[in-house]
Amino acid sequence: MTTTESQSCAGYIQLVFFDDTTGETVKLGGAGFLTKADDDAAWANVPTFAGESSFMADRLDANHDIVDDKAVSAETCERLTGKPIQTLIAEGRAALAAELTSYSQRGHNVHA
Repeated sequence: MTTTESQSCAGYIQLVFFDDTTGETVKLGGAGFLTKADDDAAWANVPTFAGESSFMADRLDANHDIVDDKAVSAETCERLTGKPIQTLIAEGRAALAAELTSYSQRGHNVHA
């Protein structure tokens, strides 16, 4: 599962982690789909986790608005991205920290 940003997509799936340690929502990765059929098929293949989970799959439309979501397991995140969950979380935290730093350096007030 990789992000397709260069082309206009019909929809996206984004994996996120709700970090209880920091209180932040950390993006773990995702993918864009060029056709509605591909988007529908990919979403149907993301299994819902029955218990409580800190991991979520968000379904986004072409405008990047969340239109659906489902709880997923860490194992599902690993399977969809091909990376260990520890790596996904570390990379996601680093990207979020860089984004917040960049935002605050532009003179915006950021409360993480």
